[in-house]
Amino acid sequence: MKKYKGFIFVVVLVITLVFSVFRTNQKAIAADKYIKVKDYIEYIVKQMNWPIDRISDQPYIDAAMEKGIIKKGEFKDYSEYLTRTDAAVIANRLDEKNLSYLFTENAIIFLRECDLFEGRLYYNVSGNFFPKGETIETYDAKKFGQDVVYPILKSAFPTENWIDQGVRTRYTDVYDKNGNLIKTVIMIGKASPDKNNVVEIKPIDEKSKVIDMWNYIKDLDRKINTVLEKRISDIKNIPKSKREAVAAVIAKGIMKGYSNGLYATSREFRGNNKITANGAKEVIQKVLNPEKRALVSPDGQLIRTTNLPKNANDYPYILECFPNEYYEMKYSFMYLTDYLTGKIKKDEYAYPKEVNYEYLYNKYYYNQLSLETGKYGLYDEMLTNVENYIKHIFNVNYRTVDKIWKVGLASSLCFYSWDNKVYEMIENYIENIKKNHVVVELDKIAIDPGSIYESRDYLYVRVYVKYRVTANEINVPSNQLIFNTNIENLKINAWKESIFDVMVEYRSENSVYKWAPTSSIKLSDWAYRESFK
Repeated sequence: MKKYKGFIFVVVLVITLVFSVFRTNQKAIAADKYIKVKDYIEYIVKQMNWPIDRISDQPYIDAAMEKGIIKKGEFKDYSEYLTRTDAAVIANRLDEKNLSYLFTENAIIFLRECDLFEGRLYYNVSGNFFPKGETIETYDAKKFGQDVVYPILKSAFPTENWIDQGVRTRYTDVYDKNGNLIKTVIMIGKASPDKNNVVEIKPIDEKSKVIDMWNYIKDLDRKINTVLEKRISDIKNIPKSKREAVAAVIAKGIMKGYSNGLYATSREFRGNNKITANGAKEVIQKVLNPEKRALVSPDGQLIRTTNLPKNANDYPYILECFPNEYYEMKYSFMYLTDYLTGKIKKDEYAYPKEVNYEYLYNKYYYNQLSLETGKYGLYDEMLTNVENYIKHIFNVNYRTVDKIWKVGLASSLCFYSWDNKVYEMIENYIENIKKNHVVVELDKIAIDPGSIYESRDYLYVRVYVKYRVTANEINVPSNQLIFNTNIENLKINAWKESIFDVMVEYRSENSVYKWAPTSSIKLSDWAYRESFK
């Protein structure tokens, strides 16, 4: 018996030792999997072929610091493992440095501080390049053109002949719709080819590289800001000083984050997690080789290129988190009699891939925009109004509905201030839900701006909505449960998923344009139901 006990003891001891060695090896393998800050920096320096000081104790760190890729005091210990957040910050600095190789840093900053309207640039006198201590009374705008604008643009765009032919500048005031002075800006454009005309400022050619670069900078900034505001679900876990850099690498497709599921328009970044050596090197390769980056939509959402819907060619792109059903739902114009009989004219409808910014500008925006509105002012306001509209009608409680809800709903709709019909509709709706004890609860909404299409001069914004309704009586017209709708098969307290095409129109009042959902047509799920019968 003692013999067996001794044998068992030896076996247990051997197993324990083997398991201990295995765990130690596993820890070592896991440790080797991740990359340290110093190794990440060394990899970057070697990839960039930056010279190093061989006699330095930390040659790669010194080289990176000299190039501005890392900053003094940023890391307490370069032997620590690199986090995803710090990998993003460093990668973004490297990418910005690469961008400055193509265009001078001054040109990037200058164009970022300009607005573009009707082919002319407008520089705010509060910008970095307006001479400190000077005012519009003490400083000649022509001097700004000679001493600031010309050298910046000429250095960045040496082949642009119009710059040599003459950059012309002058002050101009910007007023709001009530005639109040908002700000003073410097108008920048081309000199007139007529040498006797020393006043006129001609628009810059829309094909100019200067205009191309302005559009590139503004579009990228807009995408980064959208990611910063809407696309990172755990952004609060990222230090404030590093959030913009993280948003930038996501917007550029350098890093992707992790999916939050279907119709989730934000992704988790997990910035405090360590990053693997392979992952870190892949990030840098995407910085240096833009063709390797993930595809990202103009509003900062990840694009997919596999398992596409049958009609993928109708769209400019397909979002990763949106299922094929969203895209395969038929468009409203497909149910028009003229479409079904082949009598409809091509200019009476347009697929999503056709309804891009250029299309909207040429057909609508060209005479609706102002300097204050900006390039995407009307477009972004339209999407905001659609989102607010959906948030209001699918989120209401008969107990708490109040003036704030009423005004919020009305402000999201398109109608003239003198038209009281909308307010009457809202009042009637409120009266109905109070009688029937209606509560509408919203779980999720999702919009892909790339799905906007046109039918007979109306735009349609496609929206996914998950919601539920409770009421004393559910078997009543849906517009008595959910404002101005025609929805079938509503069941008490049951979650329902629907896809709606929200009809959008525009109106002008006091020369101010507004694009928003129409109140004249009920929101219906008919097309969604018909599409998948």
